[in-house]
Amino acid sequence: MLSINVLKLWHISCLTSASGRPFPEHRATNRPVPPSPARNAGGQAPLPAWRRARRRAWWLVLLAVAGVAACLPTGAGRAAGRSLARLGLRWRRRERELALANLALAYPDLDQAARRRLLGRAAVAAGENLFDTLAAGRLRSRPGLVRDEPGPDGRTLVETVCREAAAGRGVLVLSGHLGCWELMGAWLAGRLAEAGVGPLHVVTGTVRNPAVDTWLADRRRSFGLVPLPRAAGVAPLVRCLRQGHLLAVLVDQNTGVGNEPVPFFGHPAPTPAGPARLAVRLQIPVVVATIGRAAAGHGHVVRHGAVWRADPIRPVDVEVAACLRWTNAQLEAEVRRNPAEWVWYHRRWDTGTASRTADGQGNGQAEGGA
Repeated sequence: MLSINVLKLWHISCLTSASGRPFPEHRATNRPVPPSPARNAGGQAPLPAWRRARRRAWWLVLLAVAGVAACLPTGAGRAAGRSLARLGLRWRRRERELALANLALAYPDLDQAARRRLLGRAAVAAGENLFDTLAAGRLRSRPGLVRDEPGPDGRTLVETVCREAAAGRGVLVLSGHLGCWELMGAWLAGRLAEAGVGPLHVVTGTVRNPAVDTWLADRRRSFGLVPLPRAAGVAPLVRCLRQGHLLAVLVDQNTGVGNEPVPFFGHPAPTPAGPARLAVRLQIPVVVATIGRAAAGHGHVVRHGAVWRADPIRPVDVEVAACLRWTNAQLEAEVRRNPAEWVWYHRRWDTGTASRTADGQGNGQAEGGA
């Protein structure tokens, strides 16, 4: 149970090293946070004591895991991550079958045995990326750990973003849950700061455990990122882009808010339309960037595509649809290039097929450690 829940919390957010401190559930912040267990909003009854205790326990467990990861050598840490991921894959039947159902949608020509082998490789990659995420504070500046591969225009991602930012306008970087994406965010924030560009703003979800949510936001800030909670609405994103800042958003999951059905692996996939609408209405350049492990397995490679720009003459809805199709096509190409590093155990497709297991039984997702 521990391993898969740690992995699930990680894929929602960044589990990076943090020092211990008093349980921060009631700490005042300048951003929206979920209602506290002790004082629910809307007149609802507070959470029961056992659930509050469970949240506190998960917070302590994550602090302990992150603390250990901060001290382990890289080889030992990645080996521990692989072991945790394999255990999670073995123990959590529902998540395993959801991932196999997603793989059946994406790769209908693969037989069940081949899909299981691919899922096993995905578990290994997730475990290694889990460690690299936990240890991002000391790994992100290691020479050669992250290689910025030139894109179609011959420029690296950092060069492309700096070039666009130099024009005095905001830049929208779209990505997905592929590879060690939190390490990419921390690395990119550092590189942009060195170049005198930034800071890098990132749209974040809200973890239902307020202590974990606060901790994750603090760690992102320590890397030079500026978290913009999705729950705060679109206004902070508009201000960010209008002021010429850089904004990064992960757009490959069904957020349940403002989605449009856009093809992904040949099936309609609920895709957040908000970032595309901002890009079109504000005439903001867009670049899709991803990260994946290098062929040798010891480092990571950042890749990006050509810059997309909205046509100011065409109707807004037409351009939004074009941006969404373009984004999903680029993300799909990167997942096909590197299927073992995409997060297969979430409900990407809203077709009903992915919610049925391989043997025809229904399944749902567990709450995890929230």
